[in-house]
Formats: sequence, C-alpha cells, structure tokens
Amino acid sequence: MKKNMQLVAAIALTSSAIMTATTPASADVSANVGLVSEYYFRGVNLGDAGVYAFEAAGFYAGTWWIDDGTGGSDNGVAGGDGMETDFYLGYNFDINETFSIGLGYTRYEYTNSSDFEHEIALSAGFGPVSLEYATGEDDNDVGETTDYDFFAVSWSGEIFGAKIGTFENDDTDDAYDYLELSASGEVVGLDMTFSVGKTTNVESAGSDVSSGDGYMVLDISKSFDL
Repeated sequence: MKKNMQLVAAIALTSSAIMTATTPASADVSANVGLVSEYYFRGVNLGDAGVYAFEAAGFYAGTWWIDDGTGGSDNGVAGGDGMETDFYLGYNFDINETFSIGLGYTRYEYTNSSDFEHEIALSAGFGPVSLEYATGEDDNDVGETTDYDFFAVSWSGEIFGAKIGTFENDDTDDAYDYLELSASGEVVGLDMTFSVGKTTNVESAGSDVSSGDGYMVLDISKSFDL
C-alpha cells in the first residue's frame, strides 16, 4: 500500500484476507472478488478504485491488485500513478469458539516504481474484538530502507463494526491515528460494507501537519467456493 504525500501509510496484510482464511480443519477453498468506490487503506487515500481477489484454506496464499493512482506525488516524486500488486501467505486458525490467532507475510510491488515493501502481520481475536500488529520494512527507489509499526483494535458485530489504528515510522518520524466505523450486510447476493473514517494526529518528520481528513468508502464483494 503506497505512501501518499506526507502520510506514510502502514503496510500490512489486508484484514479481509486475514478474516476470510478458514481454520486448518477445513479443506474448503474459496475466492473473493470485489470493487471499492475509493482505495483507502488504514485511513489514507491511496487511489480511486480497485478490484481484488484471493483464495484461502487454513494455510492461505494469494495476490491482490489495485489501481494505486493518487494523481499526485509519491513521497515528493512525481508520477505516483500505477498498479499495485501484493503477494501474501499465512496461517490463520481458531483455537476455540472465542479465540483465534493469525500470522501472515506480505510483499507489495508497483508498476510505477522499484520501491517495494514487505512485512509480517500478527492478529488475535477474542470473540468480537480483534487485535492486529504489523511490522515491516520499506525499500525506496534510492535504496534507503525504513522500518514501521502499525497497531489496531477493532470490534465487529453482526452489522456494525469499529476500528482504531495507529501508525508510526521511527526512522522518518511520520505518524498518524485513525478511527473507522462500518456497517455490513448482504444485498442481492453481494456482500456490502459501507465505512466512514477519519485520520487524526497526522505528523510528518515529527511535526504536526494536519488534524486529519474524513472519508467514506463502499466495498462490494462476492465469495465463491472453489
């Protein structure tokens, strides 16, 4: 997930991929395709729209594609438009009816840049409450690397959900927090999620740069058994 302007976006395994992975006891394999009205990742606008697809079965592996066009600069470098391709694999399973854990690895590549990121993500679920921690490394176009960390707490009900996340890059002193509320349901056989969110406490190079931006996103997807 590409950085955008002064916001350095956390790079982590998409929550949809984590939550869709089945338990090891299941031999089912599924795929998911969808469309988002805008490409927001953890409170940061990284493009206009995109489609994604993945498959999972206990140990899971897949790929994710997105239009990563921001229409502007990318970390001060003009020409940020392009496609993003993510490759991921991991293991996600239920310990019992209320507790689950997950471990994943993701690599992010771009058509417009030799920049890439890779990371390890850990997750744990306690009933409707989930914890997510991601740590990774960003290798930019000039060979410099920076390390980042992301942590989020989320709650998910039958329809409504909420997430609070925080990102920090110790090497660049970039940081931000965000809050996101969502509502999900099935409409005419399609899974739909409508989210509203806001970034807060945005810092670049250790200095406050804004109070944050608000956003709204509609995600429409469909799962298939393979």
